Amino acid sequence: MTEQSGTAGLLDARVDDEGVHLRHPVEGGLAVELDGRRVWAFVPGRDGRRTSDGGCSVPWPDLLRPHLDGRARLALRSIEHGEVLYDAPVSLGTGEGVLRVVGKDGRPLAVDKQGSVTPMFAEAGDDVRRALVEHVAEALAQLDARGHRAFVAFGALLGGVRDGRLIGHDNDADIAYLARSTHPFDIIRESMQIERELNEAGWQTSRMSGGDFKVMARLPGDRVIGIDVFTAFYLDGSLHLMPSVVADLPVSALFPPSEVEVEGVRLPAPADPEALLEATYGPSWRVPDPAFKYDPPRWARRRFGGLMRGERRHIRYWADFYATKAARVPTEPSSFARWVAEQEPRPASLVDVGSGTGRDSLWLADQGIDVLGCDYASSGVAFAEGRARETGSSARFRRLNLYDYRQLLTVGAQLAHERPTDAVYARFLVHALEDEGRHNLWRFGRSVLRGTRGRLYLEFRTEATEHEFGEHYRQFVQPETVAGELAGYGFTVTHSENRHGLAVHHHEDPRVCRIVARLEA
Repeated sequence: MTEQSGTAGLLDARVDDEGVHLRHPVEGGLAVELDGRRVWAFVPGRDGRRTSDGGCSVPWPDLLRPHLDGRARLALRSIEHGEVLYDAPVSLGTGEGVLRVVGKDGRPLAVDKQGSVTPMFAEAGDDVRRALVEHVAEALAQLDARGHRAFVAFGALLGGVRDGRLIGHDNDADIAYLARSTHPFDIIRESMQIERELNEAGWQTSRMSGGDFKVMARLPGDRVIGIDVFTAFYLDGSLHLMPSVVADLPVSALFPPSEVEVEGVRLPAPADPEALLEATYGPSWRVPDPAFKYDPPRWARRRFGGLMRGERRHIRYWADFYATKAARVPTEPSSFARWVAEQEPRPASLVDVGSGTGRDSLWLADQGIDVLGCDYASSGVAFAEGRARETGSSARFRRLNLYDYRQLLTVGAQLAHERPTDAVYARFLVHALEDEGRHNLWRFGRSVLRGTRGRLYLEFRTEATEHEFGEHYRQFVQPETVAGELAGYGFTVTHSENRHGLAVHHHEDPRVCRIVARLEA
């Protein structure tokens, strides 16, 4: 890689394999263009970190990194003014060949607002965009025919109101309906009933949460694009629109419906589309912003999570991790797994919480231990299950969200009823949890170990060090803090050590703590 730096244009910047480095603060968002095509957009103050010299470094998105190999001309364009502030040749990765961000089928890709790398409408032909909107119209008509009051929403509504077209930096379409029900349980039942109705009408669907699902639109060129079907409902007098909008809008802002034209197709829209768009995107909704990200207040995220989907904090990092980095994780067991297998009494059954790629679960199962691996990310569960099938392992895996108290209690009670558990195992999990998640780990351990008075095996980092797989949320609690918390949940610490040399990996030798705690009461 040959990094490019200087003052090419109006911006003093440097671009290398790590990201975009700005030598002075920049207001507003920047779009990254490679050979004239936008592939990413970011806001330095939101997506980067301040450097010691007063500048800002913005790392490349993890899912974009595999594409950044070769040479191209890179421009940084102001999103607000449209002015090119930096324009220079760059050489990234091996620096060989032309740098092109494309899929296996050759279609251009870009980073969307969720951090995924995917085809965008800007690169789709008129026939694809028109066909998608026709599918949207058909889905809305089928909802209406079954008595559901529905309308086009989010990006499709925004593009239609702005200029009658799908947004170039968008990649899906959205519709919403106003639930007849008011109780969260009945709202979820209604959403599932609507999904069944659309299944019966021939639509393929995929459920995302209790309050939304996708219907799949098959388009020209063998493309399949999801149309999100979100529920809207009223709670405490306020409109709630999945997945994150809460607004003081009356029903009269939604119905009777108006119309909006999108790609030449007339679609039912809210009665006051401008009011809903401002509630969704803020007062600047009329200005296109490819760097836009939803940032609802924490209370709104927690409300929707608790009602419809469960807590999802930090889940985006782990989804990206399993998509880009999981294959680099060693397949041999950790030294901690070997150490636990040598302990007396040796566990006959074990729950591995935070099982990740399954490396330790698979090995422990091979030692004759009955192992259930649990992980936060469904993609992690799928990855570990694939490894188990490949190796013929008896280890089983399931999803467990330590931030969802209801799921925690349900799974804990189910396991306590179905199988005696001798040990709960958690390697490199404690330091990746917020306080709430850590205490829920102790609750879960107490629940599944109560029948056997079994043991809790923990290994966790106690100080910050560099990590091969990049940064994610970490909180470095100390052994005495963990021991004090465990005592409050009925555990007695029988072994504790905190030192280097326990988890050496290549050049890394972090300071880690190993704790064994026995459940007493």
